[in-house]
Amino acid sequence: MALSEVQLITLRRIQNGTKHKLRGDRAIGLEMRRDISACNRKDITCRSLAPLMRAGLIEFITHPTDKSRYYEVRLTATGRELIEEE
Repeated sequence: MALSEVQLITLRRIQNGTKHKLRGDRAIGLEMRRDISACNRKDITCRSLAPLMRAGLIEFITHPTDKSRYYEVRLTATGRELIEEE
């Protein structure tokens, strides 16, 4: 499976504990970044989550019930294996 460098970086960040959320309709993703010095959270649009979900490399932690809300994602077993191969 050929992944872009950005998609691999996103998978590594998920593995390292950075929270990522995907909207219930699987269209828009967010990366939740923390600014330690100001104690703020900065949400960054993450376009690589939707293709990673379609490829079966990430999954929702809880089943989405509302298409307009954001739900946290995690790596699947396939996603973990792919990162370990790199």
